[in-house]
Amino acid sequence: MSSEGGAGTEMVDARQLLTGEERTEMLARIHSLVYWVGMLIPEHELLQGSEIDLRETVFKLTSKENLTKDDIDEIHELIRILTEKEKSLERHLSKDPMTVGTAKDLLAEICGLLRAIDELRSVESPERAEFKKAGVMKKVEDAKRWQHFLESIKPGVTNQR
Repeated sequence: MSSEGGAGTEMVDARQLLTGEERTEMLARIHSLVYWVGMLIPEHELLQGSEIDLRETVFKLTSKENLTKDDIDEIHELIRILTEKEKSLERHLSKDPMTVGTAKDLLAEICGLLRAIDELRSVESPERAEFKKAGVMKKVEDAKRWQHFLESIKPGVTNQR
């Protein structure tokens, strides 16, 4: 597509473009464990030229009682492919000009992929899954305490004594 504004090129209002500050905030959300924990795994995802039902695939792999060696190999390969795609989308979000709406969609997809990766990593052993869950819950509690602290020191807010 040409960037000269000719026929067939969609013009975008510059006020709708993602600012540097908004971009930084979105990238910080990706790296915040508590942000993507509640995100939905994308229903469908284009991976290596093929569309797969990602949510269903992750569900099937994570709900199996006994994983075979083939299942574990599939999990590891899917984690590798999802990680590769997540990193690619994150690079796109960090560098490319885009509208705020496009950036929000991209952020949701990235966080959904991170959620899928986390779910897949947790199935390798029940003990590991419980350990990870406890770790995430501790981080959530730490984030809540930190948020409460930040709210208590905001300028213009009267502290209760």
